[in-house]
Amino acid sequence: MIDLDGRTALVTGAARGIGRATAVALAAAGARVLASDLARPVEGLTYDTAAPDDLDQTVRQITDAGGQALAARADVRDVDALRQATADAVARFGGLDLVVANAGIASWPQSTWQATEEQWQTMLDVTLTGTWNTCRATIPALLDGGRGGSIVIVSSSAGLKPLPTIGHYSAAKAGLVGLMRSLALELAPERIRVNTVHPGGTTTEMTTNPAAEAWEATAPGVGETLGLPLSDVRMEPLDIAYAIRWLCSEEARFVTGTTQLIDAGALLR
Repeated sequence: MIDLDGRTALVTGAARGIGRATAVALAAAGARVLASDLARPVEGLTYDTAAPDDLDQTVRQITDAGGQALAARADVRDVDALRQATADAVARFGGLDLVVANAGIASWPQSTWQATEEQWQTMLDVTLTGTWNTCRATIPALLDGGRGGSIVIVSSSAGLKPLPTIGHYSAAKAGLVGLMRSLALELAPERIRVNTVHPGGTTTEMTTNPAAEAWEATAPGVGETLGLPLSDVRMEPLDIAYAIRWLCSEEARFVTGTTQLIDAGALLR
């Protein structure tokens, strides 16, 4: 069994979906968790984002099982809020060892070139710049700990292959790979590993709402591209969380600079 006892993790986008599953999985392995999320609507999106009760539920799931968790409402677009969340984790748990930069959004324009300026900018601000903000807010605490650590960035299979009409999403998710590789090189001397994970179709609130389902049903070629050769059902958030937990563990102590694909073979199509 993976052992994260004595480690502290900060997880963004932790109110539900892959973020919540990851926070719970890390805690089950013994990590103390700061669960961070905006937990309010994001301007311009056509699906419901997480609410404060969702974030509280993540913490309750951990504490009810005997784990230690703390909630922070922080917008990844606000680096000062992330720095405060990091400081809260250090003050409460004595340090920081693991960072999971999971926060991200989705939107579905009619085509890449017809995306509005708001759709494009909000996607980059939350998904790409928000991840950079998460890293620059947390890396000083990882360095201060002096015992290495792990950063896992949640990208997408769309960051490795094109999907029609959502070039803004693919661009942001592909950008995370470049960010990860640079950080992996820079932080390797400090024994801080940096990797991306790339989920395929996963059952979350972001992918099962009416707007997402309409896009999947009508955008040309989406059904074939998202098909999962290994399974006839979508993956669940825990399928991704278990891979993230492994990357956070000493079992992956020599794994850095990699793009970990968890897509049931969809990239083969």
